[in-house]
Amino acid sequence: MIVITGAAGFIGSHLCRKLNFHGIKDIVLVDDFSQEIKRMNWESLEYSEKIQRDDFFHWAEQNVQHIDFIFHLGARTDYFSTDANIFEKLNVDFSQRMWSFAAYKRIPLIYASSYLINDTNNFSLYAKSKYNFDKWTEKQQQNPPFWAGLKLFQVYGKKEAHKAENSSNVYKIYKKYTENATSIRVEKNSIQDYIYVNDVCKVLYYFLNHAPQSGMYEVGTGFARSCQSVVDAINKASKREQKLMFAYQKESNAVFQADLTLLRKYAYKQPFLSLEQGIKGMVRD
Repeated sequence: MIVITGAAGFIGSHLCRKLNFHGIKDIVLVDDFSQEIKRMNWESLEYSEKIQRDDFFHWAEQNVQHIDFIFHLGARTDYFSTDANIFEKLNVDFSQRMWSFAAYKRIPLIYASSYLINDTNNFSLYAKSKYNFDKWTEKQQQNPPFWAGLKLFQVYGKKEAHKAENSSNVYKIYKKYTENATSIRVEKNSIQDYIYVNDVCKVLYYFLNHAPQSGMYEVGTGFARSCQSVVDAINKASKREQKLMFAYQKESNAVFQADLTLLRKYAYKQPFLSLEQGIKGMVRD
């Protein structure tokens, strides 16, 4: 049995669909299923049980003998929220309980971290919560038998609609594109590493089947691209030309690019889709 937290979200629902594709259906979906906007993400998935997030640990204690692997992908990902308590509860406390449960019960665990923790000069509450949990894991004496923290860079693809302003730049730009807009506001004028969600799921599936060396891994394409590159790729995939003027909410020329050294050395070695290839797949879907 495989547990996926955040299963009604963007990456979690894609992962479940990939597992279904490989014939895996003994999956427990964990999330806040009261959010109707997420229904389309999970209602067509094949799974064995669906557990409300707040009920998970009670359920897990009663079913621990059946749990083979945990993907902890659930988190509060509101980059603009100022509610520190919700980040502490969902991204730190809940994750610490998940780690401790997996360590004590000897269950392999993968959890989602974020590339934003690298930008220590501009910590959002979201990034700070991810940073605090990563640092907490470093101090633990008891670990899961296999664990991996994945610092995910900008993941994009289908099923981002529920994320609204917290969706990827690719999704935001594509949405404006389909609305025939001529301008768009994005948070920063930074150069980002954009990785297609299907590639992220391939990495997660690899870790499930191979359990390489435990540790922290950066997951992106290894190539940073500008917002204008996103527009150019969308124009090419859609086979029409549309210009978008950018207005940036914050001035920043930072470059965020995954260092794939550890991932390539110890784990996943397959090439990732380029921004152009990924956007072509997204537009096709």
